[in-house]
Amino acid sequence: MAEQNDKLEEWQQYPVFQELMTDYDKYVDLRNKCANTCRELDRVLKNGSSEEKEAAQKSINAYGYALGLLDEAIQARDRIVEEHG
Repeated sequence: MAEQNDKLEEWQQYPVFQELMTDYDKYVDLRNKCANTCRELDRVLKNGSSEEKEAAQKSINAYGYALGLLDEAIQARDRIVEEHG
């Protein structure tokens, strides 16, 4: 039974997330790409049609939630490393 727990199913693996948690440069690169995208979305908020503005705002919100979750995960990782490292 323990052997089954050690081996994650493919759908339970998150290789991109793992890379972001272990490779600082990839994390910074992703944050920069997201910031650039959000700047473009901000332009749409200022100049787009009402439909475009609504879609841009929803996208900005989603980016914010996703990046916030990633930051929380990294902070949790850092606390665990500090406590047990």
